[in-house]
Amino acid sequence: MASALEDLDELTLRCRDEKARQYITEAVASYRAGAFRSAIVATWVAVCFDVIEKLRELALAGDKEAEKQIQDIELTQSSGDLGRALKFERELLILAKDKFELISPLEIIDLERLQADRNRCAHPSLTSDNQAYTPSAELARLHLHSAITHLLQHPPIQGKYALDRLLQEINSEYFPSSATEAKLALSSGPLGRPRESLVRNLVLVLVKTLLNDDPDWKRRRRISAALQATQYLHPDHYAKSLKEKLSALFRSIGDEKLQTTINFLRDIPDTWQFLDPDIRQKSQNYVQNLPSDHLHEVDFLLNYSPLQIQARHRVTVASKKELKDMIFFDMPKEVADKFISLYLESKSFDDANEWAKELIIVAGEFSADHIRRILTNAASNSQALNSFQIGPLINKLRSTKKLPEDEYEKLLENNGLQEHARPIREEFDEL
Repeated sequence: MASALEDLDELTLRCRDEKARQYITEAVASYRAGAFRSAIVATWVAVCFDVIEKLRELALAGDKEAEKQIQDIELTQSSGDLGRALKFERELLILAKDKFELISPLEIIDLERLQADRNRCAHPSLTSDNQAYTPSAELARLHLHSAITHLLQHPPIQGKYALDRLLQEINSEYFPSSATEAKLALSSGPLGRPRESLVRNLVLVLVKTLLNDDPDWKRRRRISAALQATQYLHPDHYAKSLKEKLSALFRSIGDEKLQTTINFLRDIPDTWQFLDPDIRQKSQNYVQNLPSDHLHEVDFLLNYSPLQIQARHRVTVASKKELKDMIFFDMPKEVADKFISLYLESKSFDDANEWAKELIIVAGEFSADHIRRILTNAASNSQALNSFQIGPLINKLRSTKKLPEDEYEKLLENNGLQEHARPIREEFDEL
């Protein structure tokens, strides 16, 4: 958490607006010289300039209310209307909080104290006749810190306006789908120096979108990139938000939509740590009984350590129909093992013939060890050994060239499949 004892020069460098920075520099110089009244007055002037410049930025971005306020300011300046100027100054903080959400309800309390102390420092009528108002060094430093950390260091867009702008940007078809590019896109906008509330609200809205809306894969990739970029830019706020709210959001998902929680764990790395024990247990039970129409997700789950044991169990009890319907870019080892087990455990010739055809289809997915297992054990099952499809299966496995030719033929010779073996070609050096 920021401290009022932070180095004043470092605080000064955080000011976004050049004019405000000039007045803060003057305030710091006054503070160091012991002129604490001057320091407080200069700090308040910096706040006024900063709010006005933020309104100009918003007006340039197309904010109609900001345009109206800038027109009023320019009219006041051109007319020299002192009463109008004083009214604007009195209402400045309320304007910043209520209409533009530049400051929060808590932050305005500190800045109103700055405004009141500035009036005591600058207006003799607000002090007693016999004694001038003498602020302490600690009070002057506190006002400097509050002005910069509450207002001067932040971009003009905060609150709901900033959140709406971020969501609009992330939902754009042109928002990047990689975390690295998303970090670049978000670092220069409202997430450059955001308040904790903005980060929290953005994270929660994006998480709810993934869990409740089940967006298409393109939008899902953009949201995932945005969340990972937010984690990189503001890791503490990101982690705090998920620790406080992720379990509750998972609990709100009905059984019929539990797959969205698995998709979330797949798309957003390192989020298992934020789940409460009861949610973890429910996720494990779901994976152990994964519905057939989501069995393709087992590819991710077999490599996801918190749910790996449950995923392996689910594969071991998968039916033949479920395995036939599964499509993988690269078949997981555990699924290949199940394919082979079903073949080696065939209870009839029809069983063996049917499943040998399935093995022929996926033969290219088998590793060398998988092929060794088939050749070593096939003859142990008479249904497989005497089935019509064992020959075509052996030929298909040979064509994958996963094993050296001599090893392949020796495995056939040594494991009761010699009738399917081919003579091993020997090469002799010519004398």
